[in-house]
Amino acid sequence: MEYNLVEIWLRRDPIRWLSGVLGGLVAGVIAMLVGMLIATSTGMEASFPIKLMGTIVLGASATELNQTQGAVVGFLVLEFICVFWGVIFAHFTGTNSLKALLPMGLVWAAFSWIFIWNLFLPSFNTILAAQVSAGAALPVCIAYGLGLSTISFFDSALRKAKQV
Repeated sequence: MEYNLVEIWLRRDPIRWLSGVLGGLVAGVIAMLVGMLIATSTGMEASFPIKLMGTIVLGASATELNQTQGAVVGFLVLEFICVFWGVIFAHFTGTNSLKALLPMGLVWAAFSWIFIWNLFLPSFNTILAAQVSAGAALPVCIAYGLGLSTISFFDSALRKAKQV
């Protein structure tokens, strides 16, 4: 039996897309928790990684100490990005097998690290000026990629709920 990738990739599956939204949200939180651990281990404010994402909208002032608005906006920006890529990931991985999703999550982590962290985000001057090393960003991207495997749980749960 041959697979028609075009047919698979053009399928309409709102439950899978919603699973991608939920999985992207969870993966974003997991990634930020790893980022916060890295930040505190290097002597920075724990919320710095979240505030760094806020600089895209608010500018450099988002990273000031006790700047809660920077953290809130940064969290929203991060989750928007994570949800978008979570839906894409869910759409193109039509399985709930962790044997497939975990390695694909590592591939997605590599994609995120290379294209999003190293090529896209430095186009924002505030992120480029922060000089966060690519080495510090790699575990965050790995956590995000592996966190996307939660799509399996959400997809199964939503499909079961639909049957009831």
